[in-house]
Amino acid sequence: MNSRQFNLLTYLIGEEEPITGQYLAKQIQVTSRTVRNDLKVIDHFLSSESLGASIKSLKGKGYILEVENEQVFNEYLKSCIEEDEQLPIEPEDRVHFLVKKFLLESHFIKIEDLADELYVSRSTLQNDLRDVKVVLDRYNLCLEKRPSYGLKVIGKEKDIREAISDLLFKRVSVSLEHLLPEGWELPLDDVNLIRHIVLEHLRGVKLNLSDIALNNLVVHIAIACHRVKTEQYVTLVNKDRAMIMEKPEFQVAEAIIKDIEQALNINFPSVEISYVAMHLLGTKLFLDQTTLPPKEAFDEQIMETVERMVNLVSKTLDLDIEQDKELKAAVAIHLKPAIHRYKYKMAIRNPMLEAIKTNYPLAFDAGVIASKVIEEHYKIKVDEHEIGYIALHFGAAIERAKMKTKPKRCLIVCTTGLGSAQLLLYKMRAKFGNQLTIVGTTELHRLNEYNSKSIDFIVSTVPLPKDINVPYVVVSTLLGGNELSEIETMIGRERSIIDNYVDESFIDVRLELDTMHDCLWYLSEKLTQKGLVSQGYAVSVLEREAIATTNFGNLVAIPHPLEPHTNKTFWSILTLKEPITWGDSQVQLVCLLNIAKNNKENLEPMYQQLIYLMDNKNIVNQIINARTPRDVIKVMKGALK
Repeated sequence: MNSRQFNLLTYLIGEEEPITGQYLAKQIQVTSRTVRNDLKVIDHFLSSESLGASIKSLKGKGYILEVENEQVFNEYLKSCIEEDEQLPIEPEDRVHFLVKKFLLESHFIKIEDLADELYVSRSTLQNDLRDVKVVLDRYNLCLEKRPSYGLKVIGKEKDIREAISDLLFKRVSVSLEHLLPEGWELPLDDVNLIRHIVLEHLRGVKLNLSDIALNNLVVHIAIACHRVKTEQYVTLVNKDRAMIMEKPEFQVAEAIIKDIEQALNINFPSVEISYVAMHLLGTKLFLDQTTLPPKEAFDEQIMETVERMVNLVSKTLDLDIEQDKELKAAVAIHLKPAIHRYKYKMAIRNPMLEAIKTNYPLAFDAGVIASKVIEEHYKIKVDEHEIGYIALHFGAAIERAKMKTKPKRCLIVCTTGLGSAQLLLYKMRAKFGNQLTIVGTTELHRLNEYNSKSIDFIVSTVPLPKDINVPYVVVSTLLGGNELSEIETMIGRERSIIDNYVDESFIDVRLELDTMHDCLWYLSEKLTQKGLVSQGYAVSVLEREAIATTNFGNLVAIPHPLEPHTNKTFWSILTLKEPITWGDSQVQLVCLLNIAKNNKENLEPMYQQLIYLMDNKNIVNQIINARTPRDVIKVMKGALK
């Protein structure tokens, strides 16, 4: 199979329903005839190699992958996924490592063995496993824990295979050949030799780097080799060099450069050693979660930039992250070598970019906003690969902020006596646990003794006065099913995103528009005519698109303005008769996302369900084929039941 055919196979893995040839053709931007021929080649390959699977064509429905021998086919999938040479160190890499481990292993794995393999404490591993569970949950998978045996992924085989397709095949390491800039002269053999030398020295001092950090370092040295030949050298401020030369990483960098000089017959200036050491030092500082580096480790301009980045993101997206010291340290550590990379045009690629944009849209938007500060301070253009890395730091901060969020405070009002009040209290505690703080129980006539600012809502067994200014729900002492749902709504555990964020008047179907700009101008003009946005709105949406394209894959784009413009949060949706080119993908469904200027609600459930809708091939296909706005709403509501 060639790479296009293998890519085609990954679209079929994990799909329970047939996929039409037309849909597959749109995804990989070829004709339906090419898809038909490629699928015949794939089927022949699977059959001739006895890989336990075949591709069936169902008339009028499309194509489906049928697995006759799951063990054999799973072994084939396993062999297709590259094994990492380095142990993962950075938190996001550890989570990916663990996800891959669980998806590809059919037996139980002990937590102690995983902690030993990753060289982390049991508590660190437990934190990582929480993130692993979130990832697996998106595919209806869970980790089963069995005493004395360990953990194992449990779920339907088709869900496991879909997760393997999305999470593993689409994150296979990018080769060094593809990471290097076009039109350059250093042979790939020399690049691989550099990688070998770097790995040898890192292993010698037991300094681990993630694959991404390793590739970035190798690419830097390779580019340096190319530029040193033409006497173009990197420069560092003297105080930076003095600080770096005192660190043990400098000796490692010195040994690496010395061996490369001998192997490639190139003479490096000493400043290049300092720069390699800075890469190593920056990575080590980032990985050291127990002690944050002091502000003195960075110059004032970087710290000022970081402060502005964090404050602007926090204000624009209404996030409680201004005081997150770990975030500021991580961004500062990332920013220092990043500024030098941009200064000397050393581009890097981010193999996680699409996964970050897809799975963490809020964090990616934070990266976009933060990048504007960098551009303003340093007069450089930040590309979306760098934005993706910055987004990871803000994503971690958003998760930390969630953990600090206090549970809702509730007061119980009951007039039938202490026993009934206590019964209701214990039932609610048993049901909602730490999601809810019950500040107390009281009689109706004593309700005015409580400060309304200390209560988020009231649960009462009797109707309350109309002038009460605190949200409340009236329930029976026995607390039935519907009443539980009302309390869950108060807590914010459940909500109907379609009713809250989608209106028929903001949906257009089967339009004949030819370009991305046509779609964005159409949607923007409609909002302008309704008086919901000002004239500068379209410019903001296009500026955001210019920074990093919002195509989501799966024939979907989710554009949005650079900063909030509207007074409420809502979606504008349009579908097209035919797909159009949007960045490097085809798009036929556009969902323009607007977040309220002074948003105070938790938008995470909205983002999660939006991603669920737009990531599901069958749902997207139904929306695209819908003939009226009402049909679109019907499809989405049905999908979220």
